[in-house]
Amino acid sequence: MNNKVQGVVMLAAGGALLFWGYNITQSISSQINQALNGAPPDKAMVMMVLGGLCAVFGFFKLFKLR
Repeated sequence: MNNKVQGVVMLAAGGALLFWGYNITQSISSQINQALNGAPPDKAMVMMVLGGLCAVFGFFKLFKLR
């Protein structure tokens, strides 16, 4: 696969994971859990971290900043 295509795919996947993680944190059950425990759910944190990493690597791959 071409580096630019891989970069676009990784950016899109990272954005989707970030959006999915954000949606998890905004659900009613998540907000109740966050109010009781003081921390967002693990699934949301994993989605946001993986989404951020994927988006950063996609950005570097797309613009060849290595």
